[in-house]
Amino acid sequence: MFVLVAILQFAIPALPIFGIGESIGDRAVLAGIPPELPLGIFFSIWSFIFFGLIGIAVLHVRDPDAATEALAPPLMLAAIGNILWMLSAQGLGYPWLDFILLLPILFFTWEAAYRQDRTGRYDGRLRTILYGLTVGLFAGWLTVAVSISVPDLARSMLGRGPTDAVWQSLWLTLIPAVVLAYVFANYVSRNFWYFVALGWGLLGIVANNWVRTGMHWLAIVTALIGLYILFRRLRFGARGSYPAKL
Repeated sequence: MFVLVAILQFAIPALPIFGIGESIGDRAVLAGIPPELPLGIFFSIWSFIFFGLIGIAVLHVRDPDAATEALAPPLMLAAIGNILWMLSAQGLGYPWLDFILLLPILFFTWEAAYRQDRTGRYDGRLRTILYGLTVGLFAGWLTVAVSISVPDLARSMLGRGPTDAVWQSLWLTLIPAVVLAYVFANYVSRNFWYFVALGWGLLGIVANNWVRTGMHWLAIVTALIGLYILFRRLRFGARGSYPAKL
């Protein structure tokens, strides 16, 4: 079942081509370009995540080990949640529902990262690199997804458009991103790929505001916050699933 669920990650986004729903990208900019939305090319990270999920699913079926036994359940649940989220975002487009559906996906990706941090060993084999890469990118990009969904939810509740109160929208994105990155590094996992995905998402926001919206100060502030997050990770490291004893 895990293999089928992993493959469906590629199939669901293709449904709008056949007239079923509307693409998530088109919905996101229907009423204007929000300041927190990464430039479209940056969503290509999903391809790496989806291929990684298929690779782990195949290994779990054909050549399981302790790592796949630990990672398969939360990753499969996260993938199922992602399918439901894509169907909702493409077919319904309710910001409150999309935000709620993101939360269990975030939980299950972080659970996978926690388990990998507790059991995984980076021994240089391709499969261990695959585990770390997939889990880290998935967990990191879900942090981006949740963070950029906060201002969208707030605007829908306040009746605002995507280009209204842009500074508020930006801070409603950056503050959750900083908090989640801190929690992940100190209580969940030491996986550095998480910060690669998070940094990639923030860079997408920088590109969006520098190239597409023309709001350069928003781009500069986002870049500074992104550099701060990466600096803290590189300077102070991460305790991950092994927090210091009180």
